[in-house]
Amino acid sequence: MKINRDNRVVILVICIILICIVASLGFKTHGEVEEIVQEQFNEQQLLLARQAALGIAGFADERVTSIEILARDRSSDEITNLTPCFKTIYEETSGFYSIEFIDTNGVVVYGYPEYLAPIGYDLYAENRSSAFDSARDLRKTKISSPTPLFGGGLGSFIWVPVYEGENFRGVILGIIQMSTITERFLAPIMQNRTGYVYMIDSKGLSLYDGARSEVIGENYIKMLGENQSGWRDIIEKQMNGSEGTAVYLKEGDESKSEQIVAFAPVRWRNKIWSVAISVPVSEVDNLIRSVYAKQMIFLGTVIAIILCGSLGLIVMFSRWNKTLEAEVQSKTGDMIRMNKELVLANERLKELDKLKSDFVSMVSHELKTPLTAMRTSAQVLGLADAGKETKREMLDIILRNIDRQTNLVNDLLDLSRIESGRMELKFERLSLDSLIADSIESVKQAASVEGIKLDVELPESLASVKGDREKLTQVVINLLNNAIKFTPRSGEIIIKARELNGQVEVKVSDTGIGIPTEDLDSVFNKFYQVDSTLTREAGGTGLGLAICKGIIEAHRGRIWAESELGKGSTFIFRLEKWSD
Repeated sequence: MKINRDNRVVILVICIILICIVASLGFKTHGEVEEIVQEQFNEQQLLLARQAALGIAGFADERVTSIEILARDRSSDEITNLTPCFKTIYEETSGFYSIEFIDTNGVVVYGYPEYLAPIGYDLYAENRSSAFDSARDLRKTKISSPTPLFGGGLGSFIWVPVYEGENFRGVILGIIQMSTITERFLAPIMQNRTGYVYMIDSKGLSLYDGARSEVIGENYIKMLGENQSGWRDIIEKQMNGSEGTAVYLKEGDESKSEQIVAFAPVRWRNKIWSVAISVPVSEVDNLIRSVYAKQMIFLGTVIAIILCGSLGLIVMFSRWNKTLEAEVQSKTGDMIRMNKELVLANERLKELDKLKSDFVSMVSHELKTPLTAMRTSAQVLGLADAGKETKREMLDIILRNIDRQTNLVNDLLDLSRIESGRMELKFERLSLDSLIADSIESVKQAASVEGIKLDVELPESLASVKGDREKLTQVVINLLNNAIKFTPRSGEIIIKARELNGQVEVKVSDTGIGIPTEDLDSVFNKFYQVDSTLTREAGGTGLGLAICKGIIEAHRGRIWAESELGKGSTFIFRLEKWSD
């Protein structure tokens, strides 16, 4: 189409107006972009600090709990039986510098590893018995502030008293070397980045400094000069357990530089530490300049396109409008899809939160019930007029509940080994006939008490499998106990086995309450309970089936469940046949 002079002037004026509008909008957004980038950067740094703080607190608390469980469950053991457990905890949990036993006189009598334990060290002679005395007198765990170790570095000392009734037997001392924590949670944060991470305690003591290792163990407040009041204010907030971000002026050798610091507290029992990530403001400036550069390139490109395409402006706008509409439709579709995904994720999070709450309630019940039974039995034993038969019954109750708690701890340890890949299997050629017979013998009494019939249907000359006898026996016993638990009185449990396509298949069927179809894929998840109320009445932690799955999969087998609600359930696993 031919365009006259007047039309060309109109188009030129329109182009100039558009260029001015685009340029003004671009400059207007500069300040908004800077604020957004600064805010997002601060939130990212604070999130990193929170994650590190939560990781440290969880790591340290797990170590304290493992020692407290040992001190509680083995309080009546002889020292020679108690101390070998140190090796198990040291090797299974990781993170300990050493674990020691201190007798009632304050003398270190055993430790593991032995080359790190100061055997014969007398706390009273060295005037270092305050934490020992506090743990003994208060009868609860005492955590000391990080102090220098004999082998170098700082260590956090965990003092757990061991009492047998009212009889004080000594203190188990667990030492966590600070470098173990910092290398795991703090050192990786600043890899390939500018800045550094540091951690202090509530007194301002430097526990870690990624930029200056020589200041570890020194007091930050004492090191700061009068002209570093901004940093001093931040350190004081950290010492009080506060969380947030701030900017301070760092005094260098030749120049001053502004630093952004994000800090979050580590709340561990009675201790408050603080993790901080310090980066130069220039890192944010570089991000902003990068955004500005891209924005300027975009503006320049738009202006160039407008100038070069002025003669076809109307056509270009028409096509651009169509492109924008298509992009809006695409983004709208993406947003709708993302919203659906967010809704599903939120529902899953709610489900997981409910599962967590149910598990905490269930485990609390599993721990409290045997403790209550043992306490009641112990009180009865203490009665002067208790008969011999009554005392024997009370002792039986105590022993059964000790076994119950031991089984819970063993289940948790088994699950930990499975998930960490540290479960050791001793493979051998196994006959499932004898394995199933041994398993039935273990649960026969429990089934008899409930009036449940146990039937076995095995073919003659059932093929052997390659596996760990102890672990596979544990699987069959877990499945049988699970069936007994949810099968009503006078019900029936049937064990079948057959060869199928080069594999051996074992089925454990019951006439119990059954499992809803929607829960079949989830019953092997750890801590999962189909009905938390029913499970609590029947007892159980929700770990048995998860352990079964881990063991079978470690044998390169497969396990699954089939069920019809109200008619019973069948748990099936398959293993490869033994090949000569």
